[in-house]
Amino acid sequence: MLNLKTFQEDVCAGIVARFDNVRTLYAGLSQMDTASQDAARKRDGAVVLQAPTGAGKTVIAVEALARFSKGQRVLWFWFAPFAGLVEQSRGVIAAHAPSLRLLDLDSDRRLGAVDNGGVFVTTWGSVAARNADNRRARSKGDDGQSLDALIEQARADGVRIGCVVDEAHHGFHKAAQARAFFSDVLKPDYTLMMTATPRDQDALAFERDSGYRIGNPADWASVSRYDAVEAGLLKQGVRIVRFLARDGDAAQLIDFEHLALRECAAMHRHIQGELQTAGVALTPLMLVQVPDGVQAQKDARKYLIDSLGFADSAVRVHTAAEPDPDLIALASDPTVEVLIFKMAVALGFDAPRAFTLAALRGARDAAFGVQVIGRIVRRHALLQEHDDLPELLNQGYVFLANAASQEGLLDAGAQINALTTHAPELGTQTVVTVIGDTAQVQIARSGEPLSLLVTPQEIQTEGDADDKAAMAADGAGDLAGGERELWVPAARDLLHMAGGTDSNPTPAESATSPALLTLTRESLHRYPRHAQAPAVLRSERLPSAPSDFEARLVDFVDFTGEVLNSRTRSRERVSRDERDLFQGNHVGEDGKDLFADLAPEAVAERAEQIRLKLKESNDRELQSRLLDRFRTAIENTGATAPEDEEELLQQLDLVLVRHPGLLKTAYRRMRHGQVVDVDTPLPIELQSDMRLVSARRALYGVMPPGLNEDEKAVAALLDESPLVQWWHRNPSDYRKPDALGLYRWDDGEGFYPDFVVSLTERETPNGIALVEVKGNQFWNKSEEVEKATARHVDYGPVFMIGRERGQSTFNHLRKLGEKLSTDGAFAVERLRYV
Repeated sequence: MLNLKTFQEDVCAGIVARFDNVRTLYAGLSQMDTASQDAARKRDGAVVLQAPTGAGKTVIAVEALARFSKGQRVLWFWFAPFAGLVEQSRGVIAAHAPSLRLLDLDSDRRLGAVDNGGVFVTTWGSVAARNADNRRARSKGDDGQSLDALIEQARADGVRIGCVVDEAHHGFHKAAQARAFFSDVLKPDYTLMMTATPRDQDALAFERDSGYRIGNPADWASVSRYDAVEAGLLKQGVRIVRFLARDGDAAQLIDFEHLALRECAAMHRHIQGELQTAGVALTPLMLVQVPDGVQAQKDARKYLIDSLGFADSAVRVHTAAEPDPDLIALASDPTVEVLIFKMAVALGFDAPRAFTLAALRGARDAAFGVQVIGRIVRRHALLQEHDDLPELLNQGYVFLANAASQEGLLDAGAQINALTTHAPELGTQTVVTVIGDTAQVQIARSGEPLSLLVTPQEIQTEGDADDKAAMAADGAGDLAGGERELWVPAARDLLHMAGGTDSNPTPAESATSPALLTLTRESLHRYPRHAQAPAVLRSERLPSAPSDFEARLVDFVDFTGEVLNSRTRSRERVSRDERDLFQGNHVGEDGKDLFADLAPEAVAERAEQIRLKLKESNDRELQSRLLDRFRTAIENTGATAPEDEEELLQQLDLVLVRHPGLLKTAYRRMRHGQVVDVDTPLPIELQSDMRLVSARRALYGVMPPGLNEDEKAVAALLDESPLVQWWHRNPSDYRKPDALGLYRWDDGEGFYPDFVVSLTERETPNGIALVEVKGNQFWNKSEEVEKATARHVDYGPVFMIGRERGQSTFNHLRKLGEKLSTDGAFAVERLRYV
């Protein structure tokens, strides 16, 4: 027997006792009564063992199998989550439970080999894959009979079938072939499911997919983190370190991946020094978890060697998509200081040397967080010999490149903390009732009496009743005779308006109604322009860009003073956020400021976005001319421009990103001088193919079509005011000749205010004011906020008005900082003043 820790012994004994109870239950059933056997195994034959990674769930499971199998004929199937972990699992069984005979799936598929039980260690893919070559064990051949036949014969010979699912959360139930093999072929009498993910939904889905009941988490075998920490198996805690940008706009530009690697490497070397001081002959391991993809692995390795100074031989990369012997060997090799692996390999391998982990991207859920924590939470055997180690060596450290990943880890910590140590529920819910020579299986549910006798007639009666209820439900939706209720009232009204005499016809009558078959043509409605309105308005137009647009633009770019000085500002200040995963409180160097490099790729992308806003330019031509002008500007200050064009381009990108308005200002200086003032003719009449609602002060005497709710409300206010001589809905389509546009306000985007309003006593041509109605959802959008600064050369500044969501009263709006803010209740009187 293994020398288990006290808490492990309690859980192991509970699992054995649970299986003993089930064995006793089977003994009371006839082997010939397959239905009762099947009901019992599905109701009571499965147990879940949940424990934090490193708490010894594999050791508990191996010892439980060894104890329970003593003197019993049980053929176990141990399913590892990955093919690369089969040998590791076999090694654990061989080392800790020599009484369990290890069987080989290739050579031991014969009844004589399994007469006295044993353990097959395999994967679901080996027995339940789509590809026949991958599941050769399911076919009869020279090396033995088919696995299906072997299981059937063993069960007929009195051998019980057991199943252990390692890393149950990995979800064998997701594959249809694995589900079918488990439920239809294996049909285990004893099932032990192990998981490091508490209350895992995949494990619960097993119950739905297989029909095997596993109960609630309170019924499971469970190990608490506290007990594992007290026993010296796990580190006392895990620190999560993330980095927060001081400047929110710069957050997307910071190279958080390199920052996480840099800080993780610094902690790794600090731990290395502390181990040497403490006299522990252990080389710590730094884990680097990268997104799936070869390039991410290469980039991380290059930075670790070239920038952080690790030896080439000390940084190893695991490239497989699953844990395998190579990964396990690398994690154990003391010459390896840094191990880079994919996100998909976050589970299933032990790395007791690991103290630090840099997670380089991606926010994941709590289940994934549990696996991340599991890689660094174990205590190495050499550490378990010391009781006086410094606090630093009793912690694990996770450095996050993505600050949002913290939530998944904190949720994982809360789930792990919620675990308590307890054995599985021992009682069974299956009761065997024996009357004469007949044994009958019943399910004992809380609060329900047990029936001593259930006759087939009673069962049939219940089924008949259910059938009748189902038939009644099917007939409930019968709509026969209800066609008249389906007749649309709007169609009746239409028929009546078209000349029908029956205001409530039936569908049959409407089908032959001559009124609906008569086609009429609406006359074209014409609405003349207001008598006092001018024939033309003054508008701004921006001519097409000149052929030498890029050459002209760069001449207006201000590469002087502070602008050029920013070309080498390639770092940003960030704050270190450090907290204890399990306690949630801030610890260590929390709040410490440090500098992080900006990612050249992110800066280049942002600079490109800034250039592309100038829609009239050719980006490649513009970038080339900017680079030439930038080099000249640097040299004119007496400084030396970088000889390497790539370095010079990176500096130019930094300047554009640090000064996002630089090109915008240059554009205004160059293009605004080209804006021309033109006459915009107002049509003499408005034509419509439908009759429009009257509006006495509207330019054409009617409410124009296409207004949204806010615009309709403002139009009504204008129409009611005696100060308004006339008002007009300005077209927003620049292609319409009567659209009044503004172009001097921005970098090329035309702005077409919603309303042109003529007022008495306003000191502009024809008393005209321009009004823009702005929905509340746009009050924080920069391009909309800037419109509040627009001004017409003749008609003055544009009035911005809008209302809060859900409010009926409109307000004047003004630019306040980077948003629109209310500036008093809307009053038509205020429109009179420039």
